[in-house]
Amino acid sequence: MPGIVRNYKTGSVVYFMGDIGDSIYILKAGTVSLTYHSIETGEEVRDTIQKGEFFGVKSALAKRPREETALVLKDAQALVLSTEEFERLISSNITIITNFLRVFSNQLRKVVKLVHSFLNHSEVGDSQAELFKIGEYFLKNHKYRQAQYVYETYLKHYKDGVFAAQAHERIKAIHDALEGKGPGTFASMTKEATPPQPGLASPSKKEGPKGAVLKAPAEPASATPGGAGVKGAGDITTKYYEAISLFSQEKFEEAYRLFKSLYDSGTLTEHSKEYLPKIEYEMGRCLMGLKKHKEAVIIFTTMIKNFPKDENIKDALFNIGIVYKSQGDKGKAASFFNKVLSMLPEGPVDRKAKKELAGLGA
Repeated sequence: MPGIVRNYKTGSVVYFMGDIGDSIYILKAGTVSLTYHSIETGEEVRDTIQKGEFFGVKSALAKRPREETALVLKDAQALVLSTEEFERLISSNITIITNFLRVFSNQLRKVVKLVHSFLNHSEVGDSQAELFKIGEYFLKNHKYRQAQYVYETYLKHYKDGVFAAQAHERIKAIHDALEGKGPGTFASMTKEATPPQPGLASPSKKEGPKGAVLKAPAEPASATPGGAGVKGAGDITTKYYEAISLFSQEKFEEAYRLFKSLYDSGTLTEHSKEYLPKIEYEMGRCLMGLKKHKEAVIIFTTMIKNFPKDENIKDALFNIGIVYKSQGDKGKAASFFNKVLSMLPEGPVDRKAKKELAGLGA
């Protein structure tokens, strides 16, 4: 059987939303919950994975950031596969193909039903607002091209709709973001309506279907060097994933500045301090992207020293090995790759370390 069997304790996280990873998981025992935000309402949704089901497939195959957080609710065991192992497995096992198609078909039916309810609705009413909400969902999650498509679809069906002006504004903001202009965050693309004074109508608010007022979320405080404006766990989470998005777009300088502002904020709560090792690790990756290898080694080394049991330790060691390899120091590079292989549990980084060692002739 291909893959690696991995055990997870209750309360641990298999991966976070926004993480980059090429692993696919099959749940063998225990309980895992996938947490994401509903396209319909924007609210948090939890789906429980059943024994024998896959998770992490779409993001791994598409080589995209994870779209959900996988949380272990009860001690679990999963078979962890690379994309190549997964493709070989399903191509040779009809039972697994059937199970995979069943799960995927259920998800697809939900999406099709949702799309039909939004795009083929004969009444203007709530379907206008719901269609606009889809665009807001994609925009908030940095899926700019999908958001642009939805807003354009909205304008196609509702040229003079109640949200037409906002749709035009969003499309322009998305175009600027794709061109690299402006910060490109959800808050920067939306404006909060001015609260009406008692007894006076607000000229800036827009009324949606059935008199409901559509109000964009309040703009979070900006993350600036020294921590100004980073207020609490909610802000930390938002800014962290904004920085992850910038990194995925190879905007390493912008991502590093945002991670650094979070790291230096000095206002992290006990809950949000769990992000510290992740922030240090991502800062190191940003520095590698900027070719600042010496600084990258320093930050990775600091992270390893401060958080010796963090889940990214092996990846940090691997990246240090990559830095030394790029500098022509094969001996040091090999020592770090071997250190990766000496640590448990095994994971995708072990395969990369073996490949690098083979390339070094070690």
